[in-house]
Amino acid sequence: MKTDIYQKIELDFGADLPLAIEQLEIVDARTKGMIGDRMIRAMVFLSKGNMDRFKQVIELAHTDYRDVLWQAEYDCGEEQLYDFNKTFHELKLMGK
Repeated sequence: MKTDIYQKIELDFGADLPLAIEQLEIVDARTKGMIGDRMIRAMVFLSKGNMDRFKQVIELAHTDYRDVLWQAEYDCGEEQLYDFNKTFHELKLMGK
């Protein structure tokens, strides 16, 4: 896991950090390691530190990963606000 992703999970999820990491390990196993950093960043961003929301976003990613990316990166239209190929640091998203 990339350092910025771990740091963002630690910042956002606090005491639920082990649970969040466990959920990502489950996703990694389900996708046979095919989930990328962009998708992980999008899922973490959309969850905003809420474990129930994190699980919902993970399920949405299994249904249609494009919905997750669209919700995380776009303004509900066609304007791209974020590019989660970049780190949380580059995007200045390390604050809550």
